Amino acid sequence: MEKFNKKMVGALAAFAVLASVVPGMASAATAEQTVSKQEVKTKATDRVLVKVKAGKAASTIAARHGLSEKADLGGNWKVLNVPDGKVDQYLATLKNDAEVEAVEADAYYTIDQTPNDPSYGSQWHLPKIQAPQAWDITTGSTSRTVAIIDTGVDLNHLDLASKIVAGYDFVNNDTVAQDDHGHGTHCAGIAAALSNNATNTAGVDWNAKVMPVKVLNSAGSGSTTAITSGIRWAADHGANVISMSLGGGSFSQAQQDAINYAYGKGVIIVAAAGNSSTSTKSYPAAYANVVAVASTTSTDAMSSFSNFGSWVDVAAPGSSILSLKLGGGTTTMSGTSMATPAVAGLMSLAWSKNLGYSNTTVINRVESTSDAISGTGTYWTYGRVNAYRAVNGF
Repeated sequence: MEKFNKKMVGALAAFAVLASVVPGMASAATAEQTVSKQEVKTKATDRVLVKVKAGKAASTIAARHGLSEKADLGGNWKVLNVPDGKVDQYLATLKNDAEVEAVEADAYYTIDQTPNDPSYGSQWHLPKIQAPQAWDITTGSTSRTVAIIDTGVDLNHLDLASKIVAGYDFVNNDTVAQDDHGHGTHCAGIAAALSNNATNTAGVDWNAKVMPVKVLNSAGSGSTTAITSGIRWAADHGANVISMSLGGGSFSQAQQDAINYAYGKGVIIVAAAGNSSTSTKSYPAAYANVVAVASTTSTDAMSSFSNFGSWVDVAAPGSSILSLKLGGGTTTMSGTSMATPAVAGLMSLAWSKNLGYSNTTVINRVESTSDAISGTGTYWTYGRVNAYRAVNGF
């Protein structure tokens, strides 16, 4: 937990990692390849995020500048509509408004997944983190809920349907957080797929509930507004653990405030370190009160794509991970996206040993019982997570 107090404001160039998929999902692959050839926008061009000073009204501020309110993000943060293409102009203007505490652009984030490797079809990651030995001690609790803040979840997948609790879609603004990409379904399966049922794959936590929160669209992209709203919504609706396999943009005070809000309500937040093979900080992983996750291979080496550095907390298997596929069955994907839900699932699994433990206690346990594989202390702080060591005697 030491690093939770060391993550501070920093700059980060936006990145976009767009994934390809296995042959069985050719149409999705075509769409993503098309997107990857286009200019990827780093921020919305028609809105800004404004934090209003205590006792002041957003409506008054908006009217003074000839703007209108679009949404309330909570914590005195509002989304204001601005004329298209005038974001930078209004960022400068609003920054000088005496009733505005902070103002920022609505940055875009993308999934942290790399191209699939369909030739590797086994769940090697589970024995690597000694999950089978951990399951002899506990298979989790239905009293824990893992929120997958992502592209949504396949609500009808055989290995997820019975575990899903109410979620929300911040892309289409409705209560049906159905996956239309595949990334969120894969992540949900890694964390908490229905297990010991003789079908498909096993999740790290067999019994945890899954809360689908859709903040990324069918191309795997989403805004600060959607993600910030998703974090607060999950915290307010019973999530114990939040898993975010996404990244990009720069530091957002609105998003940090949302994370602090969730953490203050006892939620554990886990996020992907990113796939740019760099030590540059990626958000939301680099925020305070977030467990940042790097990716490792079957030989416990750091994955070639994984981000790294002193701001990263732990590592977990993320190369060629078999999990659930949108529409049914399984598929293999790679990325810090895959490592992240493994850690989120382990947080939930460990928590099941004593539901009275605080989020801080559970985080400390998972971090301190990680295996100090090569790269520990350089590429990440604590090591590659170990499920058995985390739950044994906890």
